[in-house]
Amino acid sequence: MGSEVKMEAPMCLIENSPDGKLSVNPQAKEILSKITQPVVVVAIVGLYRTGKSYLMNKLAGKNAGFDLGATIVAQTKGIWMWCVPHPTKKNHTLVLLDTEGLGDVQKGDKKNDTWIFCLAVLLSSAMVYNSKGTIDQDSIEKLHYVQELTEKIKVKASENDDEEAEFSKHFPIFIWTVRDFTLSLEVNGEKITDDDYLEHALAVKEPERTLRDQMLNLPKKCIRMYFPRHKCFTFCSPTSNLNLFQKLEQVSDEQLFPSFVAKAKQFCDYIFSYAEVKHLDGFQPAKGNMFGNLAEKYTEAINNGQVPCMENAVLYLSENENKAAVEKASEYYETEMAKRVVFPTETMDQFMDLNKECEEKAVDIFITRSFKDKDHHFQKELMGRIQKKKNEFLKKNEDASVAHCDDLLAKLSEDLDKALTAGSYVVPSGYQLFKQEMDKIVGKYNEDTKKGIKGDEVLQRFLKNNEVTGDTILKSDKALDENERIKEAEKAKAESLMMEQKVSQVKASQEEQKVDNQMKSFEMNFQRLLEKLKAEKMMMREQIERLVSEKRREEELLTRQGCARQAKLYAAQISDLEKEKEQVDQETAWYTPIWESLKS
Repeated sequence: MGSEVKMEAPMCLIENSPDGKLSVNPQAKEILSKITQPVVVVAIVGLYRTGKSYLMNKLAGKNAGFDLGATIVAQTKGIWMWCVPHPTKKNHTLVLLDTEGLGDVQKGDKKNDTWIFCLAVLLSSAMVYNSKGTIDQDSIEKLHYVQELTEKIKVKASENDDEEAEFSKHFPIFIWTVRDFTLSLEVNGEKITDDDYLEHALAVKEPERTLRDQMLNLPKKCIRMYFPRHKCFTFCSPTSNLNLFQKLEQVSDEQLFPSFVAKAKQFCDYIFSYAEVKHLDGFQPAKGNMFGNLAEKYTEAINNGQVPCMENAVLYLSENENKAAVEKASEYYETEMAKRVVFPTETMDQFMDLNKECEEKAVDIFITRSFKDKDHHFQKELMGRIQKKKNEFLKKNEDASVAHCDDLLAKLSEDLDKALTAGSYVVPSGYQLFKQEMDKIVGKYNEDTKKGIKGDEVLQRFLKNNEVTGDTILKSDKALDENERIKEAEKAKAESLMMEQKVSQVKASQEEQKVDNQMKSFEMNFQRLLEKLKAEKMMMREQIERLVSEKRREEELLTRQGCARQAKLYAAQISDLEKEKEQVDQETAWYTPIWESLKS
């Protein structure tokens, strides 16, 4: 289920210092570390003074929160964060990121703007680009940051010839919001939707006869190619009253144009429905602490003059998460075993059953939290830790059994010790009296149900320790002739041998149980891992299918628009994705190396 954090107001997540250095706010990171739910991350970017903050406040279900401002001075600096319970996804947290306005003349650093834009792309699962007026060539050219992404973001750490094709697997959905839109949504006299308007605006010009044509087409191609899904919302002005316009955070919906209010609701509903959980490497749902670490890793790379690499950031996070998963699972196993096992257990089966329940839950804790565990290094570490701790509990169980049995026999043999000290058995028929007392001790000893797994072994030792005493009494018993003494001695020897065999069999059985339990433990670990890998393969397949569907839609649209050359690029990408899907679907013995790896 996980814990949620309710923030009463936004807080700066990434601070932007006057010298252009970016840094993660420790207080914001602390808040994120307490969020154990999956996070849906929505970021908004756009030119300054375009009303970005109003939309984010609406997503938070508030009128006020992110500073709207009512002057020509840009209000938001850096990237601000507001974490609220997701209104439609139970047990999820909605993380809203409001970025500082791009193109602020007072800031003057275009490179800094680019990094803010890149961080919005890297951190979000849905990115809103907010602009005013119309989507024309000028507004598209102002979105030049998108064509710089290939130089500012790396998907893989190694050289990748087709880095751009990888973007759509990892980038957020793209929503363009157009504020103060006054045009009629028509093309050639026919009514069109907001989405049609965006597609029409992003139509590339073919053939590209000049460098100018190529430059005009580039940002359009990048938007279409890099982001897996595109959406558009056109907003009319919220009100014609300037005074109301300048204090929207204090204005009720009834005071605004109904069409504006309705479009704002459509926008929020779309975000709530289609903005997905932020995933790391396509599979691992990000939770608050992971998201905070991700922001810090990307920011560090930028400050160090490096290109943020998604693969390196995910590997860094996986290392931290896998270590934490081992610690958490180990701690659970040790705590639960200490709490649930009452030492000594009556049987080895009872101990092993409790061990099985605790170990399975511990492995589930690890499997749920861990990801990208290369060569299953961390899972093997957990298996080793649990085995070591289990051996310690086994030793404790054995020691508790021995201690209980020794105490029990000491109490039961008090009368025997007194009689021996008094010489009560050095009389005619004394051997019979001694045997009766020994049988009485053994009978009461066997009635005890708390002896544990060393009960027979401790009893054998007790009987062995009294064999010499019994033999001495037997030899001195004048009531028995020589033949009777021999028979009693042989009988005692046979009983001793029988007890020894019984103890040997019990020991062998318990050792067999230990070995069997270890094998079952290995098989359980393997099965849990197999289930996780199968689920990841399914997610990979679904991700590829979604991408193919989006790419095919783009290909068909470009074909209808007469952009055959651009459509061919999408056809090639679809072909590559289909081959990738075939590899995922292939039923091979892909699990064999995993089996061998875990055994090693």
